[in-house]
Amino acid sequence: MDLSKNELSGEIPVELGALMELQALNLSHNKLSGVIPESFSGLKNVESLDLSSNRLQGWIPSQLAELSSLEVFNVSLNNLSGSIPQGRQFNTFDSQSFLGNPFLCGQQTNTSCGGNSIHPPDNVVKDQQGTIDMISFYWSLAAAYVTILLGLFSSLTFDSPWSRFWFYLVDVFIHKMRKLLS
Repeated sequence: MDLSKNELSGEIPVELGALMELQALNLSHNKLSGVIPESFSGLKNVESLDLSSNRLQGWIPSQLAELSSLEVFNVSLNNLSGSIPQGRQFNTFDSQSFLGNPFLCGQQTNTSCGGNSIHPPDNVVKDQQGTIDMISFYWSLAAAYVTILLGLFSSLTFDSPWSRFWFYLVDVFIHKMRKLLS
């Protein structure tokens, strides 16, 4: 199932872990946030799992190491933390699968966990960038519109050749409309 590059947002539905016959799941290049569901350990036939280029955080569930059919695993360019699960298929994945996750540690990243897993902060801020940006955009658009109108009207109050020409054009337009309507 390829759902990559669809601008999906929000958390990954845990129900995807119940799709036991699924052989490939590609959710890369979206705007998914939250954690990798532990229910993905139910994807016993999955051979490829690509969650790269999202906004995922938290740990990689250790239960994923039990997926014996998994040949391709990519969680690069997220915000994952903690130790990378070891054993079975996870020992075959190289560092490319985990790039762009500065708080991941383990054999593949050549970063020692020092006996402790790195814990993500408890005060995770939800991503509301889209809403804030649109509100700011509309306010700045309105402010720019008002500023341009005020500048245009104030410049027309000065006696200059182009302001006289403008009023001449408006006058001609009004006379033509009167002729058409009468």
